Amino acid sequence: MDKKVTKVSPADPMDTIENMESPSHGKSLISLHYNEEAVDAENVGAAPVETMTYQQRWIRDNIKMRVCTKFVEKPTNVNSDLLPPVRVPGKGLPGIQSEAEPICRCGYPRSTHGQSLSSGTSGMEDWKVDTHTKATRTNAFGTVEFLGFGENERNYVRVDVDTKMKDMMELMMDVWGLEKPNLLISVTGGAKNFTMKQKLKEEFRRGLMKVARSTGAWIITGGTNAGVMKHVGEAVRDYGLVSASTNPIIVIGVATWGCIQNKEDLTDSECRGKWPASYRLGKKQRPKESFLDPNHTHFVLVDNGTQHQFGVEIPFRAWMENSIANMKTNTGKNASVYVPVVLLVLEGGPGTLETAHQAVANNTPIVIVQGSGRAADILAYAYQNSIGEEIGATDQEGKTKKITQTIFDASVEAEIRNQVEENFGKKNLVRHCEMVKETLKNRDLVTVFEFSIGGRGSSKDIDRAILQALLRANKDQIFDQLKLALAWNRIDIAKSEIFTDDRFIQPSMLFEIMQSALILNRVTFVELLMDNGVNLKDFLTKKRLLKLYNHRDLYDSSSNMMQEINKNTQLYQLLDKIRRKNGNEKYISLVDVGCLIQDLIGDFYTPWYLLDPKVRDLDVEYLLDGVSAKCMGMPGIKKGILSMATGQKQETVENELLTSDEYQVPDFDNPFQELFLWAVLLNRQEMAKILWKGGKDATAAALVASGMLNSLSRQTDDTELAKKLKENSQEFSNLAIAVLNECYDVEEKKAQNLLIRELEHWGAATCVLLAVESNNKKFISQTACQTLLNNVWMGHLSLDNQLLQLLLCVFIPPLIFPVIKFKGDSDQDGIENLQEKGVLRDKKRKLEKQKTLSSIPVKEEKEDLQVDYESKPSNLSFWKKLYYFYTAPVIIFAHNVLSYVIFLGLYSYILLVKFNKDVSNEEIILIIWVFSIFAEEVRQVTDRTFSNWTPCSLLSQYSIYERITIYRTSTNQNASHIINPSASNNTQSFRGKNHSFHPPQKMQSSSTKNFNTKLHSYITDPWNIVDVATIFIFVMGIVLRFLRFDSTLEAARCVMALNLVIFFFRILHIFSVHKQLGPKLVMIGRMLKDLLYFIIILMVFVVSYSIAAYSVMYPNSELSIVLVYNVMRLGYWNLYGELFLEDIEREEPDCSFDDSVYSNGSLPRCPSAVSRYAVPILMGFYVLFCNILLLNLLIAMFSNTYQIVQENTDQYWCFQRYRLIYEYYTRPTLAPPLILISHMALFIRWIFGKCSFCLSSQPSDLIKRFSSDKARELVQWENMIADAFMNRLELEEKKNIENRVINTQESIHELFFKLDELQDLQATSGSSGQAPISKAPVNQVVRMPPQMDKRLLALEEQMQQSTVALNWIMKILQEQEKNTRVAPMLEDKRENEKQKKEKDKALVKNTVEERKRLNYKARLPCYPQSLINRFPVPDHKVSWEIPFPEYDPVIYEAPEVKEHPYWADTIDLIFMKPEERIGKIKFNEYDDLNKVNRKSYVGTYQVQDGLPLNPTGRTGLIGRGLLGRYGPNHCGDPIVTRWKRDDIGNVVMKEGKKVLEFVAIFRKDNKLWSIPGGMCEPGQKVSQCLKAEFTEEALGSLVEDSNMEEKIKSDLKIMMEEGEEIYKGICDDPRNTDNSWLETVVFNYHDDTGKVLHPFLLRAGETVEAASWLEVSSSLMLHSSHLYYVQLVAEKLNAFF
Repeated sequence: MDKKVTKVSPADPMDTIENMESPSHGKSLISLHYNEEAVDAENVGAAPVETMTYQQRWIRDNIKMRVCTKFVEKPTNVNSDLLPPVRVPGKGLPGIQSEAEPICRCGYPRSTHGQSLSSGTSGMEDWKVDTHTKATRTNAFGTVEFLGFGENERNYVRVDVDTKMKDMMELMMDVWGLEKPNLLISVTGGAKNFTMKQKLKEEFRRGLMKVARSTGAWIITGGTNAGVMKHVGEAVRDYGLVSASTNPIIVIGVATWGCIQNKEDLTDSECRGKWPASYRLGKKQRPKESFLDPNHTHFVLVDNGTQHQFGVEIPFRAWMENSIANMKTNTGKNASVYVPVVLLVLEGGPGTLETAHQAVANNTPIVIVQGSGRAADILAYAYQNSIGEEIGATDQEGKTKKITQTIFDASVEAEIRNQVEENFGKKNLVRHCEMVKETLKNRDLVTVFEFSIGGRGSSKDIDRAILQALLRANKDQIFDQLKLALAWNRIDIAKSEIFTDDRFIQPSMLFEIMQSALILNRVTFVELLMDNGVNLKDFLTKKRLLKLYNHRDLYDSSSNMMQEINKNTQLYQLLDKIRRKNGNEKYISLVDVGCLIQDLIGDFYTPWYLLDPKVRDLDVEYLLDGVSAKCMGMPGIKKGILSMATGQKQETVENELLTSDEYQVPDFDNPFQELFLWAVLLNRQEMAKILWKGGKDATAAALVASGMLNSLSRQTDDTELAKKLKENSQEFSNLAIAVLNECYDVEEKKAQNLLIRELEHWGAATCVLLAVESNNKKFISQTACQTLLNNVWMGHLSLDNQLLQLLLCVFIPPLIFPVIKFKGDSDQDGIENLQEKGVLRDKKRKLEKQKTLSSIPVKEEKEDLQVDYESKPSNLSFWKKLYYFYTAPVIIFAHNVLSYVIFLGLYSYILLVKFNKDVSNEEIILIIWVFSIFAEEVRQVTDRTFSNWTPCSLLSQYSIYERITIYRTSTNQNASHIINPSASNNTQSFRGKNHSFHPPQKMQSSSTKNFNTKLHSYITDPWNIVDVATIFIFVMGIVLRFLRFDSTLEAARCVMALNLVIFFFRILHIFSVHKQLGPKLVMIGRMLKDLLYFIIILMVFVVSYSIAAYSVMYPNSELSIVLVYNVMRLGYWNLYGELFLEDIEREEPDCSFDDSVYSNGSLPRCPSAVSRYAVPILMGFYVLFCNILLLNLLIAMFSNTYQIVQENTDQYWCFQRYRLIYEYYTRPTLAPPLILISHMALFIRWIFGKCSFCLSSQPSDLIKRFSSDKARELVQWENMIADAFMNRLELEEKKNIENRVINTQESIHELFFKLDELQDLQATSGSSGQAPISKAPVNQVVRMPPQMDKRLLALEEQMQQSTVALNWIMKILQEQEKNTRVAPMLEDKRENEKQKKEKDKALVKNTVEERKRLNYKARLPCYPQSLINRFPVPDHKVSWEIPFPEYDPVIYEAPEVKEHPYWADTIDLIFMKPEERIGKIKFNEYDDLNKVNRKSYVGTYQVQDGLPLNPTGRTGLIGRGLLGRYGPNHCGDPIVTRWKRDDIGNVVMKEGKKVLEFVAIFRKDNKLWSIPGGMCEPGQKVSQCLKAEFTEEALGSLVEDSNMEEKIKSDLKIMMEEGEEIYKGICDDPRNTDNSWLETVVFNYHDDTGKVLHPFLLRAGETVEAASWLEVSSSLMLHSSHLYYVQLVAEKLNAFF
């Protein structure tokens, strides 16, 4: 029964592809190749589009395939046995082809064409792709799963051969989601399976995957499971997919759809794609078909509507690779480069030679894997045996430049010819040989990888070979080389190939690379750039720093991808919040960064971003966008402040700001610090460590980083990020501790100075303050910090004083003078004290330590043994000793403890004895005492600002202009007040117990922090909360005490009793000074937190049980407060063993059920009867859970807390001790209640304005400002020690076990490779019949370069000849015969060499002539200056007389020709119909209309369908190409020659002939030397053209020199008159086409004496790159047929060739 066939409308005329870059997108049919009947295009994939994914919809709408539209039967004489069986769905068994099934010229059978399609004759009708196929919606796309090769799915798509590359890029980047590559590796080679040596194969695979992973490269191959594609796929399988790298290996297979076996498994009749398609690799491969490789990641299957035609994908692949190469890498705007492309050649045949040749023509570097076979080995041999000769030439400016010319010896050319013939046969022999030579014309683009076992043939070498090839291709572009190395992240390549000793790179050239390296987090590149001259002070400007924080360089204007990534980072979120708060609309400013840093570290730290007016007033939009902000006014700036400070009007001030040097962003004083903070905020640990090493203040910087990272970890909800931040914070903390300990070991005094030095670059804080505010307990617990605290704790008292002595003097003051020792009494006392305390280190150990740090000066012993920081007088006065004793913090602490004990005794006495209605004197004293305590707490709150004071933090509440005024006033007008005149040892006091800073008057009326900040700082101390609670409860008790009611008095007693308990608790704070008791307080605090969480859990059980039990016992109870109490009482006391069994089991008459009885309290209420059984059971489970389970849980929690604290007991105690010491260091001398006297003194001094922030002029022991010289010396000393420590740390890391194991493994690997090489050599020797090598040392195995090997062989032959000659001489002498004959054997040897040489030279000459005859240049695959590939024309089918029915030339006319310039025809014949062309242009005669001679030098040429035919034969391309005229394009080529002469003036001879030189120019387009000729202008004679072109191209601008012009013209006239015609005919040129060709007249102008040409100074013209005299030789590679013309000149003049 016949099937119903739907009618199909004729193809849309627009679907005919006339231009290769313009595929149709109209409605068309789906592929009929695998569908039995056709359907309308509108009904294809009739499923609703809404159900499709974006990927399905996009591919359906944009990607086409190609189908045959007319069946033209293939001739029956074709050997059908060679064709694979065709699988037609629904007809017969798979793989069985019907015997009567006719085949179309497209390669598909008749059944796959629709019945409605028109049919052609089965014989002679031409079938062409562009006229007999059309584009339609693709039916093969989706993901493919290779059965038996895992469950990984690969993307694939079937595309039309004319698909626009814009759509392909969108498919790969947007639809498939691939990231931009940093390198494109195109692998070419043998399409059939071939074998490589196992070791070479392993190294190839490993090296290829290494370069792909390290650079983020894409690899493009043919995509099939055969040949080189299979090797690449196996490399991905073995080394790519199993890699732990996060970067996926992208391997894209570009294959011909018609040559894919089992391709029907990939198609979908509804055009919705397959997700996935199940693809099976069969056991047997059919002819002309290949399976897809299962190890590729993506497949692009190119379709031109044909089947079993290889090479369809080649031009498409070239276009795709070119489009990828036109993308830029994601390495920042300033450091981005076009994606570099490299061609990897592995084995291969003639097609591989063409691909390599085309790559070099397109300036694409190639890497040849020697040893892989065939084409690769031929190219490698040619490269290694040719010579790169440098030729001196003159450029357009008259400067001499070196141009490398590849020279082939005749013997090398002969060997190349032999190898090509051996591997590829005699077919197209000349073409293949010339391709090998021309591939090596630019040696910088060719790299040969020679694998050598045990030598340099490790996996790193093949990847280095690939990358080095790209760098060599850009050897003169250092900046581009750096961009490539940065994009690949290959620091090894940058070190070995770019930053070499013989190359100097200007540091300013590296700034943009540095910017991108920072943004891309290339740590090693940043370090390398700094080592090679990048000065961060010159590099880092405010604009660059703003770019780093805003990531402007990585912003892609075409997409917001990078911007979205930034928004997801923690830093961006924090800065964005501050930015919106500060009112910035677009960009993050440095002020926002400063605010964030202050929030992270603390209010005590004020970055200079918030103080410097040049930073605060930066117009960020102007710097980043070049567009100024709307106005200078900014949020938070109070108008008029600046004008009041300067005494100018507001308009004047603003004008000064606008006209200032504000936008010329100056350098940073400490750029390492700015970049270090940026890296820390971004959590780039390795980058931060590198910048930390290069910066100053190593200890402070590490502490700041540790604090910031710790704060960031608390502000994120990401567990992994928080963990990483804490680890990085701990690492910086350890670095700070290590540097501090190193400094302390070298010199204790300087180490302690580091701790208290005011850090001007770090918010004017100190190392100790930074550690305390960041809660760095471990740092505070270090010996250096504790020694400092010991000195602060004892004040001016000697450390030798015992506790008993101090307590005795507290109670008996007269003993102070004989008992107490003070610091500075004598140097000997100080030495003894240090020895007894164990502080003094062994002098020998210290000197040895200093020897390791040769740059650290060794101080004198006297200075080393100094105890205090200032020089104290030896004899202290009576009052001085008394003052020092009572102002020592330890004595103040003792007095306060004693006072507090007395206070508790008085409080207890009053409650026990004197608390009645009458107010006693003791109560009044108690009230005054508590008031003094309250006054001290108020002082602490108000003075807390000053205790954390820094010069910067004092300005935090002001607007920017107020800060500027204050800062300038404080630094200029009040400079004399800032410096403490009493400070000694070149220090200036700023903080501590007594403050000496005098700020401007405005600051005296205000605190530095707002109330909320001060309150928060106060209540963070738990003991302050206890103090507030005790005072509040005391006030409550006193109020109740004075109400004069009995009930209130009792209430007051209870409140006061509770208050006394809390006061007793407060004494625990005193225990923190004890090393054993202090940590116990921490444990108690931690356990209280644990108990709080436990109570929350416990209350769930308590409340639930209490309500349940009480409701059962006493149902329907009345709601009241008593009810709540009774309910909770039941469950709570059960926890402690009170079970209330008597209440549960109570019965009448002991209780009553009558509510009137138990409501008035006569009898208790009886529990219900059921409660006597239910409640005990419920109670049993309740006690089981709570007492056994939950209470044990609490014990476990307490045990864990105890263990944690116990492990860090010293750290907790040291940190508590610091807080205690600091509290009593800043506390007034008198203890309560006498402390009120100190408070009154403070108040009075404040009233009189004597000193706003200080009590005395005593210097502080917790912060000091050193003079600039002293501070610089201290910083340098710290940096030297930090550098020495880091260097020692790096050496220790290199010597650790892990690195040793790695080095040992590499050595063993090398040893095994060498052993393998020995085995290979032994096997080779054994097979050749030689004695095997035994016990040969490894170092005797040497691989010599081919040139060296050739020279050694020549020397060996000469020695053999010499031996033969000497033997012959000896024989003659013995016979005593005088004979002058030449040795026969020597003569034969020379004769053989001479014959071979002449044979090779003749072969080279014949090759030149044969190349000219076969029109070789005009058939090169790639047409010049385009991506157009010619239709391949074999050598034996060049002539028009030989039938070539498959000939389908490509149409091409260059864009500049289509614009119809004066030198081109204005009529485009190629785009006209044949009948329209007749008579448009007259051929074979002179064209009067265009003034062009269209006669050919070779005679009459054919004109077919109105188009002229090239007399030399087919070229594979029709149209005009780059030529302007249809038919012959006449030109002239002058060959100007002279004899080559030596320095004396004699003519140089070679092989008995004179050596000739000719004028040559180096072309810009193809980088080849050529004769300085050119095209004839309309109406111009050839002689005029010859003179004009020679003058223009070879003499350049010299004709414009008035002094030389006349002489040059005269000499040229003489020379031109003596010229001889050498050749006249068609020129074999790459620009030739079937319809347009070059014809030339070659004249030789020879200067036999050299007098005419000697004064000529060659200079390149505007159209060429260089000009020079070249020696005539057959080894030259010249443009077009110029070598043939030079050969004719040499033969004419009988010169060497």
